Amino acid sequence: MPSPNHAAGQRDAALACLQDLPVSLLFDAKMALGLPDTTLDPCVRLLAGHRILARAHTIGRIPKSPNAGQEEIDPGLSFAIQEVIDACGPDSVLVIATQGIASHANWGGNMAVRASIVGAQGLVTDGAVRDLHEMEELGMNIFAQGTSPRAGQHRLATTLRNQPVMCAGVYIRPGDILVGDGDGVIVIDPAQAEQIAAKAHELLRIESDMQNYMRNGASLLQAVKKYRIR
Repeated sequence: MPSPNHAAGQRDAALACLQDLPVSLLFDAKMALGLPDTTLDPCVRLLAGHRILARAHTIGRIPKSPNAGQEEIDPGLSFAIQEVIDACGPDSVLVIATQGIASHANWGGNMAVRASIVGAQGLVTDGAVRDLHEMEELGMNIFAQGTSPRAGQHRLATTLRNQPVMCAGVYIRPGDILVGDGDGVIVIDPAQAEQIAAKAHELLRIESDMQNYMRNGASLLQAVKKYRIR
């Protein structure tokens, strides 16, 4: 399992090859290579900021029951979210998996202030956030289902800290690379980053040629048949 705390050279090399590549193109590259589709469900969308390209630090949460709260489920994880944020650094992103529960927020202004101080890029969650108006000025990139004024501790308990989680239909390990933009979020296995990036750049060149072909008078149908992409 990759660790979210890599030596800088290794971390930078894996991320650098994906720099400036859009999520849609990375998806196309994975499909062309016969790799699994690891795009998060579209319910997770960009709410603030612009783009993430970062390593995952993970939290898993479940709904509390009427007879079991955080103390009964795992008191040792009562402050897990705060501890994980404190351990983040540059090129990191917090992933909070909530089993899709978005009635209560898992992220707010206080967390965002600390995340900005340690250099984290932002948050990816299949749940909700609050204090959205503060995120842009803090430089936080937020991908979530939506917003809620309700604080998460009243509905959810933390069960996983820096362990693999299922978020919006995708298995995410600590240290996995997340790329997010206005189209959505995709998870990249660091061991496959260079292969995927190379294929994405190849597809980018083909698309550029195809678009120039149409600008020079070809129809869309002619271009699709010639370049075999849609």
